[in-house]
Amino acid sequence: MPEVAKLYDTALLIRTHNADQEFVKFMASLFVQHMPESNAGLEKACAESNWEKVYFFAHKMKASIDLFNLEPIKDIIRKVEQRALKFTQTDLIPKDVMFITDYIQQCISAMKMEFELK
Repeated sequence: MPEVAKLYDTALLIRTHNADQEFVKFMASLFVQHMPESNAGLEKACAESNWEKVYFFAHKMKASIDLFNLEPIKDIIRKVEQRALKFTQTDLIPKDVMFITDYIQQCISAMKMEFELK
């Protein structure tokens, strides 16, 4: 039976921290604790068409998205960030934010299960 593709990848953390599983679990717990707040801020700013705040939250979330190699949203968060910064194609941002939100929620659920987090 083929292995199901994971929503996120901990390879970078494992490689840069000598395969320290406790550290990887700690970083996953930080993601689970803090990403919902940032994502909620992104959603609220988007709903209010507050592009400065959309940029702020997209920029803030980018590092965590890269750290866990959330491949499907790596480019999207950058597009959102740049569109908000430059006030260009802002009509495309809400759809992208919805996709990012859905993906983040799936990742959080999967991390809670894998790392036995609350």
